[in-house]
Amino acid sequence: MDNFSKSEKEIYDLRKQKISFLNELASNSFPTKFIESVKVADVIKEHSEIKDGEHTGVNVSIRGRILNARSFGKLLFYDLLDQSGKIQLLINSGEIDELYLKLFDNFDIGDIIAVNGEIIKTKKGELSIKVNETTILSKSLRTLPEKWHGLKDKETRFRQRYLDLIVNPESKKILQTRSNVVRLLREYLHANEFIEVETPILQSKAGGAIAKPFLTHHNALNLDMYLRIAPELYLKRLVIGGFEKVFEIGKIFRNEGIDQTHQPEFTMLESYQAYADMNIVMDMVEDMCEYVFDNLEINKEIEFNGEQASFSKPWKRVSMYDLVSEKFGIEINFNTGFEDLSSKLTDQNIDFEAQTVGLLVFELFENFIEKDIKDPTFVIDYPVEVSPFAREKKDQEGVTDRFELFAFGSELANGFSELIDPEDQSYRLKEQAIKKSAGDEEAHVEDEDYVEALQYGLPPTGGLGFGIDRFIMMLVGNPSIREVITFTHLKPEN
Repeated sequence: MDNFSKSEKEIYDLRKQKISFLNELASNSFPTKFIESVKVADVIKEHSEIKDGEHTGVNVSIRGRILNARSFGKLLFYDLLDQSGKIQLLINSGEIDELYLKLFDNFDIGDIIAVNGEIIKTKKGELSIKVNETTILSKSLRTLPEKWHGLKDKETRFRQRYLDLIVNPESKKILQTRSNVVRLLREYLHANEFIEVETPILQSKAGGAIAKPFLTHHNALNLDMYLRIAPELYLKRLVIGGFEKVFEIGKIFRNEGIDQTHQPEFTMLESYQAYADMNIVMDMVEDMCEYVFDNLEINKEIEFNGEQASFSKPWKRVSMYDLVSEKFGIEINFNTGFEDLSSKLTDQNIDFEAQTVGLLVFELFENFIEKDIKDPTFVIDYPVEVSPFAREKKDQEGVTDRFELFAFGSELANGFSELIDPEDQSYRLKEQAIKKSAGDEEAHVEDEDYVEALQYGLPPTGGLGFGIDRFIMMLVGNPSIREVITFTHLKPEN
């Protein structure tokens, strides 16, 4: 109890004493279940149009948490909250049984109760339940933050997320939207004959992305293991094994920075479709997002972080080389000479670190262009140096059939025509291993087991990684990833 102030301890002790009194007062206090009830939202939907002062004669049972209490003479008013919404309770002390009045006298804000009563509308137009009976289901031993200004501090809100959800309706609405989005993504993929699978979260090699992993240790095997940075390589093993359309929605872990759009633990949708290329995948992403928008009845003209973007199809598809060429007024393509390009950039006082044309184009795009992309845009033609699993274009050496989807300056998705040549894959992974041994913690590991799997034949395949958290951020118009994640990671208070 060290985390109590003196006044909080007094309130806690007083409320705890009430538990025994409530048990003595009514034999049905604190039942193990209460299922004979209706949702608040259903009551509101079915009876919101009744006239002021009307008594419907319809009795219902509802359950929920007390949020507020006030009294006016013989009339007592409480706000009761369940998962679906909030409704007013009205208690007339001159008309209700004395037992139930005593129960209400010992209820506190935060208590979870059940009531039975008539649906009415007060003369002031407030839809209410005029209570006939009540029982207590659970006692709140601590006081809730004050409804309007007691829980605004973000640090407190995320540490005590349960309180945030009780007193801030918008927080609950965001998480309900999140649930609906994930459900709709699954619906779309199942309807298009994708099979949902599960792949290992603990992996002996952290593969499938260029990122820094979390390290752990398996005691029984005496083996260092990693939390996955992507399910990619296991999903492609399933395609090799004969599953032509697979997807997984799950947690990804990357031991990197935290900011408005990054968390070390986040949710990714990955899918792989045999006999498809990146163009088919881009079409699918457009259709899948449209399915979510239409079913949630969300306007495709999105306002986010003070800016506007249209998510109506079709979305722009543009080469990274063209974007960089336009930005700097230099014609750049896949066979531009590095010395010529670097000289022209130096003349414009542009600083860079890259040592190849491909890396230079990617560096310029990352540093000067991607943050300004507002409308959803598929950026294509990624350099092979930063795309170790993407298939190289047949007519453009050094450029891959890869895209990333950007909107409001953030990456939403990454996909490509998968590399199926085991020898090329082995070479690229060896190049990544050299970078890792030179100190690049985010470089990919060499994975001989995956290369061996490729030697049995991966059909032409289109792959996708889709960031669910960022997509939800844009749908609900909230620029912080912490707001759309149920429980976020924070430094310990002490």
